[in-house]
Amino acid sequence: MQPGVRSSFDALYRASNARMIRLAWLLVGSRAVAEELAHDAFLVVYQRWDTIDNPGGYLRRTLVNLSMRWLRRSIHERRLLATIGEPPPTGDPVVDTMWDAIQRLRPERRAVVVLRYWVDLPHDEIAELLDCPVATVRTRLHRALNDLRKEVER
Repeated sequence: MQPGVRSSFDALYRASNARMIRLAWLLVGSRAVAEELAHDAFLVVYQRWDTIDNPGGYLRRTLVNLSMRWLRRSIHERRLLATIGEPPPTGDPVVDTMWDAIQRLRPERRAVVVLRYWVDLPHDEIAELLDCPVATVRTRLHRALNDLRKEVER
């Protein structure tokens, strides 16, 4: 990699690393896994740097894809191995109850909730990241919120 290009990548890393770890953590629920996924996403971007037009967007898309793949694999593992999850992230009982409910959502519904309410992305950007129509994002979000209401009312 050329020195100028290397400094561009380094600048992207410094500007985006904490945000990418936070996004992955919100999607997968584990800080350690989030750090690994963010590292893997940066590695993919680094390897394809010369062919990418929008490195920040490519990075986020890669991270979401890696996170969704990890979530699907994790759910499958839990079913097979009955793995115990990590404790809630905050210690606040109200927030923890909601976080527990969010973690029980299907991966695609959890992703739209996190991307909409924690990352504050509009529906069209979420649709682009998840490679689905905007109407699907709205439907998943609506269903996720209904699922969360039912969980909280219990």
